[in-house]
Amino acid sequence: MKQFIYKIWNWLVGILNKIRRDRLYHFIAGMIAAAFCLIILKMYVCIWPVLFLAFIKEFIDVWQDGNFDWIDLLATVLGGLVVQVFVWIAIGYGQQVIFV
Repeated sequence: MKQFIYKIWNWLVGILNKIRRDRLYHFIAGMIAAAFCLIILKMYVCIWPVLFLAFIKEFIDVWQDGNFDWIDLLATVLGGLVVQVFVWIAIGYGQQVIFV
């Protein structure tokens, strides 16, 4: 069992090492933005503000260095989508979303 868990861990770490650090930051920022919308603003559909923020960030990148990266935008939205799916699962199973 230990070796099975070790193999899964190494596989996961290998995948994370292949992802560019900047895209991982975009993913985490999307998760944080969605969690902020969920907890602070009490929005149950938190993917729209994340999509808006992702576009704003990419337009700032265009303004600064002329580079619009669709993959960075997708990484940010995927991070927000992860949080959104957890909210939908919690609501779908009749769980009350607890706001701290």
